[in-house]
Amino acid sequence: MPQKSKRRSQSAAAIKSRWAKKNVDLLDDGFVPDIPTDLHDSNENNKENNCLKNKMSVLDIGNLFEALSEETSIRPLSVLVYLSSVNFGIPWRDIDLFLKAIGGLTAKTCNKWSTDIIEQDLEEFLQDNRGGKDEESFYDTYPELENLAKLYALNGCKRKSASFTCSELASYVDDEYYKLTGETKTTKELIRPERGCCRDMNRWGCKFDKIHDESCFRSGETAAKRWFYSDDTISFFNKGRGRSLMVSDFLIAHPENPFFQLSQDEWAAAVKKHPELLEDDAIQYIERSASGSIQVGYGGYFDKDAIINRFTRLFKMLPLKKAYANHKFHVIADSARTHSAKQYSVEDFGMKPGTRCSTEKIFYRDKHGKALTIDCFFTTGVNKGQSKGLLNLAKELDIDIPQKVKLEELKRLLNLHEAFKNVSIPRMMISNYM
Repeated sequence: MPQKSKRRSQSAAAIKSRWAKKNVDLLDDGFVPDIPTDLHDSNENNKENNCLKNKMSVLDIGNLFEALSEETSIRPLSVLVYLSSVNFGIPWRDIDLFLKAIGGLTAKTCNKWSTDIIEQDLEEFLQDNRGGKDEESFYDTYPELENLAKLYALNGCKRKSASFTCSELASYVDDEYYKLTGETKTTKELIRPERGCCRDMNRWGCKFDKIHDESCFRSGETAAKRWFYSDDTISFFNKGRGRSLMVSDFLIAHPENPFFQLSQDEWAAAVKKHPELLEDDAIQYIERSASGSIQVGYGGYFDKDAIINRFTRLFKMLPLKKAYANHKFHVIADSARTHSAKQYSVEDFGMKPGTRCSTEKIFYRDKHGKALTIDCFFTTGVNKGQSKGLLNLAKELDIDIPQKVKLEELKRLLNLHEAFKNVSIPRMMISNYM
């Protein structure tokens, strides 16, 4: 083997001197009670790290990397990221992809420079030997173009839809540059790259943050994140931010009016038949109509009870609309579970007495259309007030149950009976009022 260089010999001697020259016996008990252990602090640190990881994106890291590379050479930054990743055991291919994503040198180049660090002084490595000439930035040369870009970015942040992007800003700056200079564009490359425009946006006080926007009226307009300039420029309502009004209408396919509404005389007849239409149920209804609105706050929405109340109101009023006489009604609702939910199912009941039960009575029609009712709770005896359970309900419904029946088999047999073939809640209301 060739003789080691003097520098390598000195390094090896320095490392060797750091090790202890004698063995030290450890205590029998490896746990030292004087050292405090706080698992709560550890969990809190993990939560903070996870929170930071969710908020930080590769684009943010790339912006920081490019900003630092303007102050110093890109080479030491890339090598620092490469060596740190290698130290934590990250695969080489993942390191290479990450370095390319943030605009650094490739992993192959970083590996070459890392090898050179071992064989030369750190000062030699940090010398870029590229002259160090300072140049004016892009907007120092074209300050009027920066003003136009700022104004365009501000208007983009004011849009109701989250459609504004750094790519759009880069295209705008590119077009305005050639208009300003009078030059002819001969390349597909942008005069100001997208990553540079992202840095410009951050420098101007804009931020790219999470958004929960439900103020759009077209499918697909919502986005997980969007650009903000300030709270004053937000032109939409976020859940929990400001006040918003949620409106729900019933549209009618009839030539008289696309929105359902009774006349004064029809409304008087409806109130006489159903006085509860005048009661307040926290929904602000349009006069003589089933269309209503609510003021929503954080997490506010039309819940199941509100939707059922609106359907009930509609079905009470529809038969009194003279223009709809002798018509068949077909109600089309969206795919919300409320519209298709059944009043009850076998999953809402326990097998034995005293177990869970979601309803007091079961209303159903037999094969001949006769309306029948069965109590789900004992009304007499020692078990009065307790739920009957699926086993007793099956016996009262005259279902042939084998001895030592399992719960799943019992549910299957009950689902075959008319009592548990109940229709959805809106269909039940139609049969009650129309």
